[in-house]
Amino acid sequence: GHFEPRIYCTVYTRNGRCYTFNSAKDEQEPLHTLKGGTGNGLELMLDIQQDEYFPVFGETEETSLEAGVKVQIHSQDEPPFIDQLGFGVAPGFQTFVSCQKQELRYLPPPWGDCKSTSMDSTYFTKYSITACRIDCETRLVIDNCGCRMVHMPGDAPVCSPDEYSECVDQFLGEIFKSKMLCGTPCSTVRFGKELSMVRIPSKASADYLAKMYNKSTDYIAENMLVLDIFFEELNYEVIEQKPAYEVAGLLGDIGGQMGLFIGASILTILEIFDYLYEVNRGVVTLSDHPAYILSWLKDTRLSMVTVSAVSVASRAVLGEQRSPV
Repeated sequence: GHFEPRIYCTVYTRNGRCYTFNSAKDEQEPLHTLKGGTGNGLELMLDIQQDEYFPVFGETEETSLEAGVKVQIHSQDEPPFIDQLGFGVAPGFQTFVSCQKQELRYLPPPWGDCKSTSMDSTYFTKYSITACRIDCETRLVIDNCGCRMVHMPGDAPVCSPDEYSECVDQFLGEIFKSKMLCGTPCSTVRFGKELSMVRIPSKASADYLAKMYNKSTDYIAENMLVLDIFFEELNYEVIEQKPAYEVAGLLGDIGGQMGLFIGASILTILEIFDYLYEVNRGVVTLSDHPAYILSWLKDTRLSMVTVSAVSVASRAVLGEQRSPV
């Protein structure tokens, strides 16, 4: 196919030659959209030309058994890694891809293990997991095989088919066993996607499309696809890690606990002194007035005796009244 160079640029990946839309390379201003929703983004109709596919005589790691295209949505600062991060679009369908931008912010040490420093690479300036993996694979292949794969950056010669099978595949399979592991960047951008599909062409439009492109209806159904990529809304989501317990919070909690316990201890001591004082005061009052206590006891006894005497006298009077004259 032919694409306008100002909007599309050619890039080589492990899947072969690809095209990047809105790459903003060579100091070009990136394109913007003013509205969200279907029809306000990128819409493509592609002919995958299955007749041009190489026939498959055997299955290898590079053999592709499917028909369609692969698409990856990424930021301008991140190189494509479409063979592992791309999603497929099948012929005979119109695929709608609703996107939502997300900013991920991770914490550096000592809370997390993200990488906040710049990338030490001769091929990439900004650090990302994709750039790190491509850089690691490139250095590993060049150092051990003396050549590079066609999609790898640099000026080293491109590997021949024999070097691919005898050297490159072997070292790429062992890359995860090496120490060249790529950490998570402290700040990155990703795009959440929701896919939906409808059949194309419909029975009503099959003859029209066949006449327009001078193809048969079977060819249209087996080779044509429509891709519609758009933003769901013109906003973005920020997912940020924050420390669960900071130094200021720790010091504040320590100060609050110390204040609580010190205050409680002082109050308890004062209450103990107050209790001892009240008990001591009551004992001293009773011991200083024995005469009052004895007088109170005597008055109580006198009252009891008086009541008893009155009762006896009453009985005597009643007895006298009952005797006959």
